[in-house]
Amino acid sequence: MQQVLGALIGVPATILVAGGLGLTGVTIFTRLIARRGREPIRWAQLALGLLMFAAGALLVELDIVLFGAA
Repeated sequence: MQQVLGALIGVPATILVAGGLGLTGVTIFTRLIARRGREPIRWAQLALGLLMFAAGALLVELDIVLFGAA
């Protein structure tokens, strides 16, 4: 039962961490490599990526504290 509950927290946490890192990376990349005629991604996406990453990291910590590292 602990493994199922750990997976219910761990899987969304992993998705949030990966999505946050990806969104942050794409935002920084589009700011550094500007193309003509294309507007770079807005800074709000950077904040969203960092927020997703932080939420995922907190969920991973919660998973480890509640159910232990498997």
